[in-house]
Amino acid sequence: MSSPGYQVIARKWRPQTFDDVVGQDHVVRTLKNAIARGRIAHAYLLVGPRGTGKTSTARIFAKALNCTGGPKADFDVNDPACRSIADGTHLDVIEFDAASNTQVDKIREAILDSVAYAPASAKFKIYIIDEVHMLSPGSFNALLKTLEEPPPHVKFVFATTDPQKMPLTVISRCQRFDLKPIPAELIVDRLKKIAQAEKIKVTDAALACIARMADGGLRDAQSIFDQMISFCGNEIAEPDVLDVYGLVAAEKVAELAGALAAGDHRKIVAIVDDCDANGRDLVRLLADLQALVRTALLDAIAKGGRSELLGASAGSTGSPQAMTTEQITRLLDGLREGEGSVKLGLAEKINFEVTLLKAVEASRSRAIDSLIKELAALADESPAVTAAGDGSEKKKD
Repeated sequence: MSSPGYQVIARKWRPQTFDDVVGQDHVVRTLKNAIARGRIAHAYLLVGPRGTGKTSTARIFAKALNCTGGPKADFDVNDPACRSIADGTHLDVIEFDAASNTQVDKIREAILDSVAYAPASAKFKIYIIDEVHMLSPGSFNALLKTLEEPPPHVKFVFATTDPQKMPLTVISRCQRFDLKPIPAELIVDRLKKIAQAEKIKVTDAALACIARMADGGLRDAQSIFDQMISFCGNEIAEPDVLDVYGLVAAEKVAELAGALAAGDHRKIVAIVDDCDANGRDLVRLLADLQALVRTALLDAIAKGGRSELLGASAGSTGSPQAMTTEQITRLLDGLREGEGSVKLGLAEKINFEVTLLKAVEASRSRAIDSLIKELAALADESPAVTAAGDGSEKKKD
């Protein structure tokens, strides 16, 4: 039985100040400058993938506006007003879950009927609406007029993972901030601090696996880390994470990518057999492969058309085989085209092998248009070569 005071890591280590927010420096800087310069808008829209800090940023912004002596960005987290906002008990900071309250009546009851009243104890009455895209068209229409011309004491902060479902009339009345997926290295740094505070011994390789699984979401990474503590106790190693979540080690992913680059069909099949026999998630392996090939594509573009990253990752002692931008693009496209059959097909392993082998063949084929251009170039050069040859012969005579 868990302790009554126990909190999961994702809640215990939730950002409480602007400085705690990870990987969203552009959002934090803009909000802090707006507070410092007194340019606080009446509505903000926070957009981004799950677990990137949208709701946490909204609460921190509410603390900065309604803290004692505020608005100020460097508020004290132990200020009673800030503590009540963090606990969700502040009378003037109303959090509204649009996913479970989509009807017009709910919006009218929770927001529209109360905006005209002055704040009970703070400077602003702040409405934080999470997953705002879930509101019905009628709810958006009812909210529109109030959103356009709210009373001076009212501020709106919207959070959503799907802004495409929101009316443009609502978006245009907000200052929009796009929160980005958090880079893996920042997630690892944050998890290291948490592990040190929680007295958990965890290897860098294990943290890298957790960050890879999180796909840019710090909350997901914290939840995975919490689960691994329950599974392993106070010591976590990479094999533990691989076994629990069916991941393939980064070295094995690189080895498979190298086999794809070399066109080594036998090695490709052997690696897939080994991964399948050990219960690894082939869908996740395909995603990791795509990420690695994409990195090689960016490297090829940066270096003017060729990259040796995939060949070098094979782990061979010989010189790595360079791949052109066109070859890597075709390889990546082949991996992408096979996603559906691997995810939804009945024979996952067979579909995965076929996807890899097709991608290899695609990377080694030549585009018809490029061949035509090369032939045309050769045709253009031929008369010049012939003319040069004739001239030299006449000179000898």
